Amino acid sequence: MPMIVLYFLSFFSKKAKIALGEIIWDELDVQLPEAVGVIEDDKPRMEQFANLLKKINRHKKKALQEWIEERIYDFQYHGPDLCTGSEEEFERKWLQIFNEHLRVLKSKTP
Repeated sequence: MPMIVLYFLSFFSKKAKIALGEIIWDELDVQLPEAVGVIEDDKPRMEQFANLLKKINRHKKKALQEWIEERIYDFQYHGPDLCTGSEEEFERKWLQIFNEHLRVLKSKTP
C-alpha cells in the first residue's frame, strides 16, 4: 500500500497507524548507527534519533510511538514460554533498544 494512502488511513485505523509507524521506523533506522542494546553505547544513535524526530510531523511521531509500544508489548507478553539463552538475550537486547527509543520519543531528549 502506498505510504500516502497509509498515512491518511492511519487517522482512522489503529492497524494502519501501526503499519505507518513501522515504515517510519524503517526509514529512520537506515539513517542511524546500528543499535547495540547498551544504553551507553547507543547514545550517539539516540542523539541522531532525537534530531531526526524534529523533522517529522506529530502524526508520524504518534504512529511511530504506537508501533514501538506494540513491539515492546509483543516482547513482554507474546514471547515463547520456553526459550534458549540466545533467544532470551535477543529479546532483552531489542526490548532495551525499543524502550530507549520510546523514552527519547516521549521526552525529545537523547
